[in-house]
Amino acid sequence: MTFRPLLDFMIFCARHPLFTSAALMAVWLVTRYRSSRRVSDVDASWRRSRPILVVVASGVFVSFLVTCFWYMTHAGYASNVEAMVTTVAWWVQTGGQLYHAPDAAQQYSALYGPAVYLATGFYLDLLGPSIMASKVGSLLALYGSVALLYLTIRRWVSNTLALGLTTIAVLLYWTCGTSSMLVRADPYLLAAVCLGMYSAGSPRRLLAVLGSALGLGLAINLKLHSLLYLLPVLTLLDEHHGSRSTLVALGLGSTLVLAPFVLYDNVSLVNYILWLGMSTHHGLQFESLPHLLSRAVFFAVPVLVPLSSGSRPADRPWMRRQLILAWVVGNLVVIVFAMKPGAGQVHLLPIIPINMVFAARLWPAEGMRGLLFPNRRVSWRLGAVTAFFVAAVISGSVSGYRSARLASSLMKHADKIDVEVQEIMAAHPDRTIGMGYGGADRYFHWTNLRPLLAFAGHPVLLDAISIMDTRRAHQDFCGATIDAMSEGFIDLWLVPRDQQPFSLPNWYPPHEDIFPGDLRTAFAAHYRIEGRTRFFDLWGYDPTASLEAIRIDPGVASD
Repeated sequence: MTFRPLLDFMIFCARHPLFTSAALMAVWLVTRYRSSRRVSDVDASWRRSRPILVVVASGVFVSFLVTCFWYMTHAGYASNVEAMVTTVAWWVQTGGQLYHAPDAAQQYSALYGPAVYLATGFYLDLLGPSIMASKVGSLLALYGSVALLYLTIRRWVSNTLALGLTTIAVLLYWTCGTSSMLVRADPYLLAAVCLGMYSAGSPRRLLAVLGSALGLGLAINLKLHSLLYLLPVLTLLDEHHGSRSTLVALGLGSTLVLAPFVLYDNVSLVNYILWLGMSTHHGLQFESLPHLLSRAVFFAVPVLVPLSSGSRPADRPWMRRQLILAWVVGNLVVIVFAMKPGAGQVHLLPIIPINMVFAARLWPAEGMRGLLFPNRRVSWRLGAVTAFFVAAVISGSVSGYRSARLASSLMKHADKIDVEVQEIMAAHPDRTIGMGYGGADRYFHWTNLRPLLAFAGHPVLLDAISIMDTRRAHQDFCGATIDAMSEGFIDLWLVPRDQQPFSLPNWYPPHEDIFPGDLRTAFAAHYRIEGRTRFFDLWGYDPTASLEAIRIDPGVASD
């Protein structure tokens, strides 16, 4: 109990890193700004403290990489979206359609571009379908992005400072929870951005053009708005190799964007566009703007400090006006997209490596000694950088620890559920089995191992994540899906134990139930309970079942 107030204070600081940084800056100004400390003294202090900082940075860096590896080897998922991505990825890998028509009976498509599904499906096919295999691509993409970020930063600064800036990026990744390591578009998007930044700064024109084009094509094929993250990449490419190289990269990147729709018969461009059009009806959550803006400003501190040096951007060949404009526009428009319901802070994640590269590029060019120690005195900019670093350590380490604990708790029963699903499939080898839904929170998380059913060849009728998107866009529930339920498209449903079948509130406000009463009526008319396990009720298809015989009272399952 003694440490509880301190713990609450640390959590508060982690949740408000910009405020924490500002408070630390105020303390710095009060205690140090009027100091007469000379540069020579500071240099001596730096030489003494550098080994400690290297050890700390290395510890943070290794902890992050080990946590990512731990997550990959775990049998469960920390996010419901991962289960959807993995299920659809294997469905597509085995010949199913990636983007179904809006009036199709099967409802499982989501708003991601094809790249995340194709990449996940590739590793599932290569290593054999399993939960761990689905995570391999995300882990390799994240590890690759970190390596590319370090190599990019190293072009402008020393090895020690490159390690430091890369470690700060890792800490800032952690402020977004586990998003950077999940089976989602985010780790691949980090890899695309870092590949683009590394390639654009290459002295070799061919490498610069091809790498920038690959990063551009991959990013847009993950999320359509990701062109915004690549604006600084294209501007850097134009600066190093001219407008002709930039146009070639744009052309090649556009070709890569279209490639999945041309090369794969089961990836429909028309249906993808229809899904994107549906997303325009999701609206924006303006109440999230203050939080997103404060996070974006905090992430931008390493760039804002050298930009405050006073000289005009037009006078700096290392930071041209066009590059600043691309960076500012990208940040502002990304914030708008992040206000979309279900988006949030994770949309700022790819901005972090861009900021670190810009910081590395600016600090040596502006003259680090002159910025931090003007007139051989300590300046407020040193205080700002120090406050930012301490806030990043606090926010990143606390958020990282808490997100890892949360992920562990969400995957608590994954091993047992895995065994249970395998036993159910073995006991019913000739029946089509589907994962149903019932109840929110932990009951919803129990359904996260639904990819196991797809791995075994069972069809996919509906996925809750997809239906949440369509219902948020005010789309009517598809009547063909209700007909498929009545006709027994799925012969055996696994529904979280003691929960009302197909009753699940939407993540999006106003949090109404995503399944209509007509679907539950069709289910009640044709399915009855055949058995019960620790985690699931088994509902089997029976056209003769009566409504009164199969009604249950929702309860709470025991662990």
